[in-house]
Amino acid sequence: MLDDQRFGVEGLSLPRGGRIIDETFADDTALYLQGSCSNMDRAQGILNLFCKASGAKVNYNKMIAIWASKRSKNWEWGQEVGLQWVLEGKGVRYLGIQVGFHLPPEANFDKMLIALKGKLINWSTYCLSMARRILVANQVLLTSMW
Repeated sequence: MLDDQRFGVEGLSLPRGGRIIDETFADDTALYLQGSCSNMDRAQGILNLFCKASGAKVNYNKMIAIWASKRSKNWEWGQEVGLQWVLEGKGVRYLGIQVGFHLPPEANFDKMLIALKGKLINWSTYCLSMARRILVANQVLLTSMW
């Protein structure tokens, strides 16, 4: 219903054409919406309808919103239900990655590099053959980066 144009939810236009409204991985969902109160009200109405039909529940206290526009945000949509807005330059972890608006590039890479170095130090204490080192690199280190 979010993608159905009859319901009027406006997603974000992509640079090379097309648009995006939502992405879901397991029980984590990201919505990419044009920033107007009426558009977000329409999206919330669809989520509420889905919840009624499925018995699911949206936990607005766990929901995070990021204003990613050059236009100023002059309203606080969703605060009455516990929605939290992330400030510009700040981030929040989503699927293991820091996301936000105007985040420094090192917001993701510094933590990942520290974690990888820790894993390397830990694994370097073991006497591993070359084949096992390759296995560790593929199974542990590379999957951490992905």
